[in-house]
Amino acid sequence: MARLFISLVIPLLLIGCTEGDMRDLHKFVSEAYKDRKPRVEPLPRIRPYETYSYTATQLTDPFSRGNLVTRQPSAVGTGLSPDLDRRKEPLEQYPLDSLRMVGTLSRGEASWAVIHAPDGTIHRAGAGNYLGQNFGKIMTVADEKLAIKEIVQGPGGNWVERDTTLAIVK
Repeated sequence: MARLFISLVIPLLLIGCTEGDMRDLHKFVSEAYKDRKPRVEPLPRIRPYETYSYTATQLTDPFSRGNLVTRQPSAVGTGLSPDLDRRKEPLEQYPLDSLRMVGTLSRGEASWAVIHAPDGTIHRAGAGNYLGQNFGKIMTVADEKLAIKEIVQGPGGNWVERDTTLAIVK
C-alpha cells in the first residue's frame, strides 16, 4: 500500500515543479550575455618542415658483419665471476624488481626478510641467500630494506659488482 502511495505522489510532485513561468529566466540569460563575445585564441604558427639530407657514404655501415660480431670478454679482468656451479635458490628465477619485501622476522641475532614472489608464494631470505636474476646476494637484512650485491656483466664483457637495495612495501 505504501509503495502504491509513493508511486502516485512522487510523479504529482514532479509535475508541479515543471509548471511555471520561466520568461523572466529567459530574459535574464539573454540580457546577461548579449554583449559578450566568445574569445577565440589564434592558432599557433606552424613552422615549415625543414628537410635534412642524410649522406652516409663516409660512415660505417651499421649492418656490416664486423658490427654484428659479439664482443669477447676482455683478457684483463678483475677475476670476479658468479659461481655458476652452485644450486639456484627459488627467488633467483624472478627479476629483482618483481619481488616485494613485505616484512622481517628475527630470532635472537638472526634476521630474515619476508619476500612476496610474483606467483603469490611467500619466502624467507636472510643474509647469504640469493635472489634476482643477476646473481644478487643478500648482504644485510634491516627492518626497512635489504642490502644486495649483484654481479652483472659490464660493457667489456667482464663481471662487475653492483650494490642495490630492496625496500619494504608499505
